[in-house]
Amino acid sequence: MPDSWISDTQISTRFPYYTRANADEVGPEPFSPLGWSLAWMKGCIPGVAQGFVSFGVVEPTEFALDPPEVFGNWGGYFYNQLSLPRVMGVRMPGASVEGMDHAYFGDHPGVPPYMAHPDDENEDQSVKLAERMGWVMSTSDFPQQLAASQLASDTVGARPDLSSATNDELVARARDVAGPVLEEAWHAYCQSALAASLGPGAVQAICTAIGRGDDAIKLLTAVGGVESADASLAMWSLSRTIRNSPELTAAFDAGVDDVIERIGQSSDADAAAFLDEWNELIATYGHRGPNEWDLHANSWTTRPTLALGMLERMRNQGDAKAPTQAHRRGREEREALTAELLAVVEGDPEAHSGLQAGIGAAALFFAMREMGKNACIKLIHEGKLALWELGTRMVDAGAIDRVQDVFMLLDEELDGFLADPASMTETISRRRAVFDHLATVDPPYIVGPDRPVPPISQWPVRGTSNASRADAGDVLQGAAGSPGVVRGIARIVLDPSDPGAIEPGDIMVAPTTDPSWVPLFLAAEGVVVNVGAVASHAAIVCRELGIPCAVSVIDATTRIPDGAEIEIDGSTGAVTIISLP
Repeated sequence: MPDSWISDTQISTRFPYYTRANADEVGPEPFSPLGWSLAWMKGCIPGVAQGFVSFGVVEPTEFALDPPEVFGNWGGYFYNQLSLPRVMGVRMPGASVEGMDHAYFGDHPGVPPYMAHPDDENEDQSVKLAERMGWVMSTSDFPQQLAASQLASDTVGARPDLSSATNDELVARARDVAGPVLEEAWHAYCQSALAASLGPGAVQAICTAIGRGDDAIKLLTAVGGVESADASLAMWSLSRTIRNSPELTAAFDAGVDDVIERIGQSSDADAAAFLDEWNELIATYGHRGPNEWDLHANSWTTRPTLALGMLERMRNQGDAKAPTQAHRRGREEREALTAELLAVVEGDPEAHSGLQAGIGAAALFFAMREMGKNACIKLIHEGKLALWELGTRMVDAGAIDRVQDVFMLLDEELDGFLADPASMTETISRRRAVFDHLATVDPPYIVGPDRPVPPISQWPVRGTSNASRADAGDVLQGAAGSPGVVRGIARIVLDPSDPGAIEPGDIMVAPTTDPSWVPLFLAAEGVVVNVGAVASHAAIVCRELGIPCAVSVIDATTRIPDGAEIEIDGSTGAVTIISLP
């Protein structure tokens, strides 16, 4: 086993600390060599850099793109910058390094102390950040994000017939959509993501000041316009079609592996209606899937059983759990609570206007953040489909063993591979073996000048955490994700493609989630996640769908036994162990 990996990045001298904190949501699994060298190095990272500049955090000359300083990658694993947010904490009026650390780590031990750099303080950037904060708290729109979303939709709509494209044209298509087009989308998305933290911060501060801190999350619930919730709503509708049809129920009872083919052979009207809905679902949301930021990962399009498996679980849920009804209840409760708390602070004009502005900014930029991510994932998926077609051809030609082997190449190796596929056979095979191993280990949590990356051979096997199992009566404290108090049987789900025995009334406990997991949430009573925060993608969508959720419950999948009865309070992040199995 090699001590390093083909896509390892360098530790920045200016921004020297990196962390896996909150990085699981972006990259729970290792990124493939092609996914990193193309989509991230040529698209995401330049776009993020522009976003930080446009938002006012840094000047254009303050960090490099190659080697990248806005993100890191070791052993294929994605790392967030730790030093750069700390600089933002120094420069942003009203913010602090301690506040930024808490947002990333909570009470997690072992966080390196902040070491001030002479250039951290920058009056010009502080002025720009103050102006940007004022805009975030007062605007009612973000045209750049809307334009980026339209760009992604137009790019999908303009997809050529990939089956008739030449190999060179397939590579050119992937390089375009996952390069400069993705860069433009990320430029807007980065700003939406930065802005999405400001409104909730103001709401939490004001609610805490008046003794109503636990109500803050309720003011951010069912705000509407969240694109990432749309796929779940479509999946719910499809699950009702299955549940209400004896023929479709019987088809799913027989398993999901070839259910589409079996349903396609039926002349039943319900079968035809299902296929119409299914085809529309895949056409609209087929870009979704676990680890969807990587070109290599399967999507609902490339592996339909990912979505079918969720439908299999979701169809068992009763109609009373309809997300549209839960959203309506959440909206009504939010509106009533908003009026109540605004009345409480009516005598304090600053708090009153601040609460109004915070609620409005949170609603707008939660929606913009989810719109931005959806646009980026659409573009990554367009690159994926082009390269998938290339991989399929290379398998047919005997050049590689598996379609996804093409993603073991670096972007700069693609042209040589097209000219002489056999020249890369041994390299691909060797990298695939290492890549498969990387998916079985845990990367270091923090990387920095005093915490160098150990050789990969020394990384611990995944799932060997030393965290002790919780006992009855224990309370595991996480963070608020989505309000609601529910009790049920804990079901540990480590892979959305294998939801196991989760049934209505159960509480799903997962290591990390992204919006592609969320339809599976509708099969459960509530959700507990090892990582995340109030502005996490999954938490935002759970609030739209009315699903109680506790995030940042450290080692929940290890500490909570499968089959234990637990209670979660999504407003406080508390998870109580009621009884053990």
